[in-house]
Parts: sequence; C-alpha cells; structure tokens
Amino acid sequence: MKSEIEINFQKRLQELISETGKDPFVWAKDAGIPGATFNRMWNEAKIPKYDHLIRISEFSGASLDWLLTGKELPSLGGVSSSSSGGFTIIPRVDIRLAAGSGAFNGDSIERVEDIPFTKEFLGGKLGRSSSDGLIILTAGGDSMDPLIADGDLVMVDKKRNALQDGVYAFVYGGLARVKRLRPTIQGDVELISQNPEYKDELLNRADLEDFHIIGKVVWCGHRFS
Repeated sequence: MKSEIEINFQKRLQELISETGKDPFVWAKDAGIPGATFNRMWNEAKIPKYDHLIRISEFSGASLDWLLTGKELPSLGGVSSSSSGGFTIIPRVDIRLAAGSGAFNGDSIERVEDIPFTKEFLGGKLGRSSSDGLIILTAGGDSMDPLIADGDLVMVDKKRNALQDGVYAFVYGGLARVKRLRPTIQGDVELISQNPEYKDELLNRADLEDFHIIGKVVWCGHRFS
C-alpha cells in the first residue's frame, strides 16, 4: 500500500514534468535518472534515493523541500524574529550519514522535524544571515571520531558544494557519507577519516561520475554518553 507521502510525491513529480510538455521517460533520461528507477517513481510512487532526488532538484529547479513536502520553507525555514523570538528553523531530514565504510540509507527519505536555532547563533558562529541552504543530518559510525561521533547531528550547507579541502556530506555509489575530502592535482579525491583506525580511501577521477557532494559540514552537535 502506498503511503500518503509517496502518493503526494508522485503527484508533485507528475505536476513538475507535465509543465515541461516532455514525455516523462525522456525527461527522466535527460535528468540522468535510470529508466527502472524512474518507472518505480512514476508508476509505483516510490521515493528515490537521495542522489536521484538531487538530480531531479538540480535538473528541474524544484527544491528538495517542495519535492518531499509540497511546500517551500521561507528562506528554508526562516521564521521571523517578531513571531518566534529571533529563531530560525532548519529541517532535519531522514538521511543517516555513514562515518565509516558506508551504509545503505534505504530507498526513501523524509523530513523528520524542524530544529530551531537563534539568528545570533547563525550570524555569530556560522557567519550566516539566513538559514537558506542548511539542513541537518545524522552521522553513523566512528570513522570521524573524535570530530564527529556516532549519532551526532551535523549541519550541512548545501550551497557550499564546491570541492575543496574540508569535511563534506556526499553521496557515492548510492551511499550517503561524511568524510574529510581533499582533491589532488591529478583530479582524484582523497576520503580521509579522522579516526586513525580507518584507512583513507582514494576516488579516482574516473569514479567521480557517481560522486555527488551534498554540502559542507559547518556544525556538529555532540551527544554525551
């Protein structure tokens, strides 16, 4: 049985593609979505993995918030200070970032909750005037210990997705992960773990077609055991 979230996602996808006047499967091919994956989305109302949602968003110009919830967040959740005491809302979405060798996150994601932050925090700690482009994800595994621990909440800036030396959330091979990324002069990318018990990895230039940066990690909320 299709869930309400799946049915509504299917309706939004149909609305989005119908406005283009294209054949749906031609549109999907142009967007880089495999035919079998799109068939499940189009005919079975299945919500795809995050990397395919990203492709749909980038190709169509529709935000992930609209695709998943049907509504746009004001400045991605910017609640006015007059109505909420200076708080702004950042969405936490159901994607578990593997801080290890990689973990499959399932075939669908959804917005779990809205987490409030003060505008003073965004401005003072992050140098941000709004929460536009910010999302919160959950880390899993211990390869980024002590920087990021298992179960930590990490804030990701989707607008900072240009590859530089830094800690990023990314998708590779359908797996959502978090690592320190370091580009090489040869065009490869090093995946560096903070925990010395884990070996670093190297993505060759030829492998980067299946590599997509979600955004740069700009904040982490540690849990106390």
